[in-house]
Amino acid sequence: MRRWPGWVVAAFSLPLLLPEPAPAQEVRWERPVAHSIRQILDVHYRRRPDNTFDMTYCSPEAGDICFGGDHEDRGCRSIPGCRPESFVDDFLADVKEAARDRADDPHTIAQAVYAFSRLGRHLSAVDLAHGCATAGWWCRLLLGMAYHRAGREGLAEAHFRAGLRDADPELVCRLTAIDELLADFDERIYDDLSCSERIEFSERFWWLSDPMLSIPGNDRWSEHVSRRFELLLHRRLVEVTGTDAGGVRGSLTRLHPDSHEAQVVRRGFEDSWSTGGGMFRSWVGYEAAQYRFTPVSAISLGFDSLRYELEAGPYDEGYTPTDYGPFSILPAQFARFRSREATVVAAAAQLDETPLDPAGARFFASDGPGSFSVLLGPVEAETRPVFTTPVPPLPLLAGIEAVDERGTAARARRGLLPLGRDGVGLSDPLLVRSSGGELPGSREEAVAAMRGGTTIHRGNEIVVYWEVYGLESGDRMEVSVSVAGRREGLLTRILRALGAEAVAAAPVVTWVEPVFAPTHPMAVAIDIRSLEDGVYDLELEVAGPAGSRAASERRFEVDRR
Repeated sequence: MRRWPGWVVAAFSLPLLLPEPAPAQEVRWERPVAHSIRQILDVHYRRRPDNTFDMTYCSPEAGDICFGGDHEDRGCRSIPGCRPESFVDDFLADVKEAARDRADDPHTIAQAVYAFSRLGRHLSAVDLAHGCATAGWWCRLLLGMAYHRAGREGLAEAHFRAGLRDADPELVCRLTAIDELLADFDERIYDDLSCSERIEFSERFWWLSDPMLSIPGNDRWSEHVSRRFELLLHRRLVEVTGTDAGGVRGSLTRLHPDSHEAQVVRRGFEDSWSTGGGMFRSWVGYEAAQYRFTPVSAISLGFDSLRYELEAGPYDEGYTPTDYGPFSILPAQFARFRSREATVVAAAAQLDETPLDPAGARFFASDGPGSFSVLLGPVEAETRPVFTTPVPPLPLLAGIEAVDERGTAARARRGLLPLGRDGVGLSDPLLVRSSGGELPGSREEAVAAMRGGTTIHRGNEIVVYWEVYGLESGDRMEVSVSVAGRREGLLTRILRALGAEAVAAAPVVTWVEPVFAPTHPMAVAIDIRSLEDGVYDLELEVAGPAGSRAASERRFEVDRR
């Protein structure tokens, strides 16, 4: 097992180095907000903004300052804003004075830190949070929010975790709830769990949703807690000012829509708006919600179905890291082999097919939150880094990650189940780079030449290596190979095979050959000239004596564009 470097251990230990918070105290949300801060908020947000119905499309991608920089000012429709800077400065000065006078009131100090944070006055927000004199855990949550908004992710996570450790249990469940982010199958399971069981479930969920497991901490988790915490403060502000999520006032404005809260949990507070739905703003977000890091698949279905899609749609979970990015998928290939003592994983990536500058790539295999069975690298100055390592016989999250000096990041991630230890079995098919007609004769040769991805951009053939396990020397086995599209079988032609003659085209190519070792290596070259661009499944099957069988497959893509 690899040891973490000292700086990594220090970063993960940060919460333990902080002073112990004050004993847990209750923060009573049913108590009215103090009159002083209530009046300041009410006066500021009830003042009608200029150009309220100037329906200008606002996009932070174009450098626009949407909502005048304050997402709570939903009546604002103009660029760059609707309130003179002097109005905003006066508002913040009043908020700050109220916070200094009532630092022991949780609502007053929280609304003050919230106001300074969302308006981008981060140093002042942190300073106010440090002056908090109410329940210790509540002050820690305020510091977490202020530091997170300021982009100090390590400090934010440390304060959030320290605050949640001693917070009111009901509030902990609320701030860590993830039901809006789950696939339907997971959501049904999650709904039936107790509070403590939900917390345990969410820890595993955030382990799988950590944007970069090779970077200490989990800024995506901090973002989630910050969104949840800000929603508490947002709801109180809505109640105080009588303004609903659409910026409308009236008899129903105190009925805050749950749909808005769900959108904020998934994608953060609004950073832009659109008039596509008519005269009323429809919610959109760009800068704050560019990528989807939560799994697309239900995590309860197991590692073999684990899937990710980094591109976030308008209704998906979305998050944009502040310490690294832009972000891209790293072309990669993973394969499992059986050995006497453990499963051996081979992994390779193709760094030159990403926007990365020269960067070192790391390989990791993790069996749970905070547990790294293997951590390898960085491998420097390689456009196709290759890793091979034994791993424990456990379901594992494995990946390859790289970040260059600019902060540009790329990753590949797979769920790996252990290979069976007994009976007839196959390794994963390994796609190998063609080298002048020679086929790999051993695992070492195949791994050294393995492709750094499963997309074929050029060439008329693919070379595949795999191993057969569990048969005795002298046994005869029937080997079947086929390539199938997503809808129908395709003709394939085996060009060359270890221990077999060239075989003509057929829907399934089958031959018989003798086994010469308990680990029997095989390699074939397959003609793919007739395959159009698309996704295909390479399927292998071996039949041994007495009806013993094993199968394996590799999905690959042909993209010659």
